[in-house]
Amino acid sequence: MGKNVSKLIYKQLFMARFKLPHDFVLAVTYNCNSRCRMCNIWKREPLPILDVKEYAKLPNSIREVNITGGEPFLRLELVEIIKILIGKNPKVRIIISSNGFATELIKKQMAEIVKIKPDIGVGLSLDGIGEVHDQVRGIPGGFEKVMQTIKMLKQLGISNLRLAFTAGDYNIREMNKVYRLARDLGVEFTLAAIHNSENYFNVVENRITKKQEFGEEFTKLIGSELFSASPKRWVRAYFTYALLDFVEKGRRLLPNYSGRDNVFIDPQGDVYPSDVSGHKMGNLNNFNSFEELYNSKEAQEAIELEKENQNWMICTARSAIKRHPLRVFFWILKSKLFGFKFIS
Repeated sequence: MGKNVSKLIYKQLFMARFKLPHDFVLAVTYNCNSRCRMCNIWKREPLPILDVKEYAKLPNSIREVNITGGEPFLRLELVEIIKILIGKNPKVRIIISSNGFATELIKKQMAEIVKIKPDIGVGLSLDGIGEVHDQVRGIPGGFEKVMQTIKMLKQLGISNLRLAFTAGDYNIREMNKVYRLARDLGVEFTLAAIHNSENYFNVVENRITKKQEFGEEFTKLIGSELFSASPKRWVRAYFTYALLDFVEKGRRLLPNYSGRDNVFIDPQGDVYPSDVSGHKMGNLNNFNSFEELYNSKEAQEAIELEKENQNWMICTARSAIKRHPLRVFFWILKSKLFGFKFIS
């Protein structure tokens, strides 16, 4: 009896060694109905996907979840997965990242989801106006489908909406057009630049060469955000500034806390520090809980290796910004008083 108690206490102390991540990206399927030029997920061969019940292993430390894919609305059990997430973490903030093409399917799923999570957010990819977006995403009429989906979601009462722009050489001149469209529609605007990842995007050929154009367009966007009346947009100005610095120099302005604050889980249950990381932490199927996986030797070694990984995306930057508020504040203050510039 005493020996068993000692083992239990030891296990509890061992499992408490590491603070658990709170920001999760869940790719619930790699099935996709678009043909994006910056991502080859749609070329993947079908593989077994994580059973819905396995999501109950996720910890109650989660505060932010981005549900993505592929196209997440093609996962027919999406509503059940969200129910599990809310059951574990009633106040969790959830965003579903979608291409917005399957308007009727999205409507059907969201009509159920909004009943259990009224403040659910939806981010729709939009990489240009009109035919530019259609060419980037490989779907004729794709721009109009996104516009229809935004209208439908507003009719459902979804207020947490955003347009998500992914910048590359081929569409950088469209960025501020999409930003203005988001402002006109009364939705948020989020930004990413093309990245490489063998385990997620299934591509390692994304390159940015038009750095002068990036500098010009990013400067316009930073100015629009920085000189607004919204502190939230000031922080987004810093994120954009740091993203341009990453594009220019391939470095992060703030440390990488991936694996410690945020993780990525793919449709098969493989866990990585982020979606652009090649350092596998383990597979959720092989453990009794996420905590057990996280405290494994393989996971901790992956987290240590990840510290040197250079990337700058909202899922890997958000916690770094929160951890370094004074650096962000002083950049905002200095930039508002004296302006900002880049070394190209």
